[in-house]
Amino acid sequence: MSPSPRRATPTLVALGVLLALVAALLVWQRPWASQDPSAAADDSDLDARLRSQLTSATAATDAAGWAAEFGPGGVGVGQASWEAREALGVDDATLTLLSVGAAPDRDDGTRSAVIRVSWTTTDDALLGPAEQVTATVAARVRSAAGTNEVDVLGFGPRDGGSASDPLPLWLAGEVVVSGSSDVPVVTVAAADGPGVPEAAALTAVGQAQVTALTGSSSRAAVIVPSRAQDAAALLGRAPDALGPVAGVTTSLPGVGSPVVVLNPGEFARMDPRGSQIVVTHELTHALTDVVGTTAPTWLVEGFADWVALHDDTAPLATSAGALLTQVAQSGPPDALPTDEDLAGPTSGAAYQGAWLSVVVLARDHGGDEAVLQVYRAVAGGAPVEQALAAVGTSVAELTAQWRDYLVYSASTVS
Repeated sequence: MSPSPRRATPTLVALGVLLALVAALLVWQRPWASQDPSAAADDSDLDARLRSQLTSATAATDAAGWAAEFGPGGVGVGQASWEAREALGVDDATLTLLSVGAAPDRDDGTRSAVIRVSWTTTDDALLGPAEQVTATVAARVRSAAGTNEVDVLGFGPRDGGSASDPLPLWLAGEVVVSGSSDVPVVTVAAADGPGVPEAAALTAVGQAQVTALTGSSSRAAVIVPSRAQDAAALLGRAPDALGPVAGVTTSLPGVGSPVVVLNPGEFARMDPRGSQIVVTHELTHALTDVVGTTAPTWLVEGFADWVALHDDTAPLATSAGALLTQVAQSGPPDALPTDEDLAGPTSGAAYQGAWLSVVVLARDHGGDEAVLQVYRAVAGGAPVEQALAAVGTSVAELTAQWRDYLVYSASTVS
């Protein structure tokens, strides 16, 4: 007798139905597919789409037209850059795509694009007029979800760039202008960070100190980023390159006057006195037309601290403690601070030494007027020996007097 065929039990039938439902649900929901709509976008022509948007942005004549070309996800970036253009007097801005990454290189699906930016500034620009300027920057881009557009999500220094590739100020984020017309303070709100909330007040005091002592009527600007890495970007440096430097005086592309870029991370650690000294020191550089000259660094840095500390009442142990401790332990330096000293691991003591060399110059060779005479002559291109000879001294004599002063001061400071 042949065996009778087996019949499915009710339990097996129910299990089969359940498995079929699960399979149908999986096909419908596709959990293996990305839930990010932009991940499914066709990026095959992203290069062409981005190039077209940047060309259209260049042709835009108003904020709405400009911002729209930054894509739906980048409208805020576009709006902030247009408002910065207007605040800073940026004109004739041109954006040209040079290259774009072949694939996303971050978890958020963005890739890096390299863009050439050129612009001019108006005659009445806040930071002074400038001829046509060109810079190369990086931008974060990605296909906009559900559209045929590309989002331009922000700008930064290009990878592998150098100090010749700082991020243009008007592309750094929303800007807020305060301060005087001669020394405006430009706060850049690119990201959450401590910033320097007291920057405008510090700048006003610093400008008054420099003007009262030097008579300068030059223009400058103070730039206040939100974070240390933003300050580095504006200077064209690596994010961690500033280290303990609290402020840098330099020139920036498209800015007609010297600028002081503050490092918010360092200001957050300083007391009010220290903050004021830094700002006045940097404004001395900016307002006395010394940026880019061949004046010896010890005189440039010593003079800036001489201005910043001119009316300071703190004891010498506070203002020059690092150097005087060093002198008490191993004697005075053999020579005035070199560029290497001022950039090295004991730069704090070297800066104090530079300052005290100017203090000795004033004490022994004619007071404030002698210091100003020497400084102006050297900033104007005169050799330092010639400038010192005009007030009756020399580098060798000043160095000897300075060394004696350090030894005496170290012996009297506890």
